[in-house]
Amino acid sequence: MLRQGPKGWEIISHKKVYSNEYLEIFEDQLSINGVNKLYIQGNRKNYSTIVPFISSNEIMIIKSYRHLVNSIQIELPSGYIETGETNKDAALRELKEETGYVPKNIELIGEYTLDYSMFNQRGYVFVAYDLSKKHEQSLGLMEKIEVDFVSIKEIKKLLSEGQIMNAASIVALCKALDYHERAWKEK
Repeated sequence: MLRQGPKGWEIISHKKVYSNEYLEIFEDQLSINGVNKLYIQGNRKNYSTIVPFISSNEIMIIKSYRHLVNSIQIELPSGYIETGETNKDAALRELKEETGYVPKNIELIGEYTLDYSMFNQRGYVFVAYDLSKKHEQSLGLMEKIEVDFVSIKEIKKLLSEGQIMNAASIVALCKALDYHERAWKEK
């Protein structure tokens, strides 16, 4: 019986079928009201995404080459939370590595999951303010990133036209724009 599962659901077996540093795949053999069902689930590392506000009406974005889709994508600094790191540490590290910028103020404004149906992974959204360029980019082998600055009006246009495709960036921008607009109204 599952702890919080519906009546009649039972796990018969649970086995790991694949694993590397980024992904684990499991197969669960379930019995649902006496009917056997194979369920596949994946565990991915949690990650942090940071929305760097340059001013009250401007956001820093990155234009990142993505091999999987063979194109340059408009995104935000984002990356996996490494072992021993907090979600905030990961957000700060990714901002520094991908842009060279460091914020004076950073705040966690939300968390979410991309897919409860198959993947166990959580994303954390941060906003950053009072940024200064302190370092050069420190990119990994698979990273080709250009930093750019875009007005909030342009970000909203890019979102509405579907020009930003990365789900983590879309969620982070929606949460951050709402947070930012409410924060500036209060000032």
